[in-house]
Amino acid sequence: MKMINKKISGVLLLTGMVFLSSCYKDKSTLALTELNKVGLSDPKTLTTLNVFQGQVLNLKPTLSQSLSDKMDQLEFEWSAYDNSTTSSYVVPEAIISKEYELKYLVNGDPFTLGQRYLLRLTVKDKSTGLKSFLNYNLLIGNKYGTGWLVLEDKAGKGDLSFVFTDNAVEHGIYSDRNTTQLIGPKKLELTPFAITDDISASGKRLYILADNGSQEYNYLTMVKKFDYAFEFFSAPSIIKPQVMTWTSPSTNSANRSGGLGVVINNGKMHSNLIGGFPGIKKWGDVALNPEGNTNYNLAPFATGGNSYPAIVYDNTAKRFYNVRGYSPTPIAGSLEAFPSAASTEFDMNNVGMTMIFQDSADVVKEFNAVMKDGNNQAYLLRYKTEKTDLAPRITLKKELMNAPGILNYTAASGSTSTPHIYYGNANTVSRYETSSNVVVETYSFPAAEQVTSIKYAKYTAGSTSARLLVATWNGTEGKLYYFTITNVGGMGSYTNVFNGFGKIVDLAYKY
Repeated sequence: MKMINKKISGVLLLTGMVFLSSCYKDKSTLALTELNKVGLSDPKTLTTLNVFQGQVLNLKPTLSQSLSDKMDQLEFEWSAYDNSTTSSYVVPEAIISKEYELKYLVNGDPFTLGQRYLLRLTVKDKSTGLKSFLNYNLLIGNKYGTGWLVLEDKAGKGDLSFVFTDNAVEHGIYSDRNTTQLIGPKKLELTPFAITDDISASGKRLYILADNGSQEYNYLTMVKKFDYAFEFFSAPSIIKPQVMTWTSPSTNSANRSGGLGVVINNGKMHSNLIGGFPGIKKWGDVALNPEGNTNYNLAPFATGGNSYPAIVYDNTAKRFYNVRGYSPTPIAGSLEAFPSAASTEFDMNNVGMTMIFQDSADVVKEFNAVMKDGNNQAYLLRYKTEKTDLAPRITLKKELMNAPGILNYTAASGSTSTPHIYYGNANTVSRYETSSNVVVETYSFPAAEQVTSIKYAKYTAGSTSARLLVATWNGTEGKLYYFTITNVGGMGSYTNVFNGFGKIVDLAYKY
């Protein structure tokens, strides 16, 4: 037993010596090693940074080290995290840079328009493994939110430009954001209200119509979402889009929403009804006329309101049709005749002329249609889309027009604040007054510049005055002119001119 106790005592003594020796070494190491402390600061971390898509995010915080400069011993990592209320900041959305100074083009993934993010810079000392952090709050904005969207034809291929409210211009937006080419661009279709078709999230819609079919684009980013055929339950056999729009039953701009979708493709009508049943809503098959067939050819215009959800015009039968909304019978979306009480000044069911132009008038839910009779005479037909049981009449005027050149117009737009239609012939814009039935003003551009597009805007951002936009083409360059319109519709001289476009085929105000 004594021998065993001696062995145990010896082991304990040896163990104690080893333990004391380890403590001594650790203490001496801590005393000899001085850690490099990295400090990071940036006043931009105190606020939320609004970053636009298409903008370069450039950040270079102030960096300090407690020891002499040892940048070669530091590693950098910029990580983006979803900054929603449910985010745990455990897994980053993406690592976007490993450089000290961040220079990152915000253009799509991982950044989504309208989303908030936490951007974290992590600095690691490779010699010790110690890390330092700096956080930024980001909100991804859209610099293309308000301004004029311009559709151009560049040798048969479509592109977009944008004119900002400060009159700055940016070209090549479509080609910069999309890989699918637009062959034969024809028309821009933007909805001023949200659409809930459940194909994608509720919101405004942007369609670009072209010879090879329309395509739907993200209203905010202008990145392609869907092909034309995808928008239909069964795609048309002939792809020739002319109209792709939505009508609203409300006259109050504050609560307008899409009710009936209207497509005119190759002269045929397709409809899309919002609400009433769950699931995705797409455009249906070709609508039938009152005779139960498809022997019709619609003009490329559509109107609508509460009483009549959509109104179109058939240039074969030379008459108007009402497009049926929700109803068990007959089939919703079918083309219907108007009740006889709707017609007085002219017969909606038997006009007998060819429609060549139609646009909004200066009274809400009233429209001016320019017609051509068999003798090549131009007529103005005015009607409204609202009726009551006590006042079922919707026709308002039929008048032989005194508007030289209107039948051969190259572009036209109706005023929504004064009784005028502005139309172009060759290098001239004319202002036709619907109340007096005469052309009251003309403006001529240089002889080489041909008018290709006209748009009237009652309101634009930062301005209380109406504006008329006129696009011209001289064979090599497109130009865009601004005219500030007086309260009586006068054009005067242009106030701004923008250069460097292709051939401008359409314009739309985006807000």
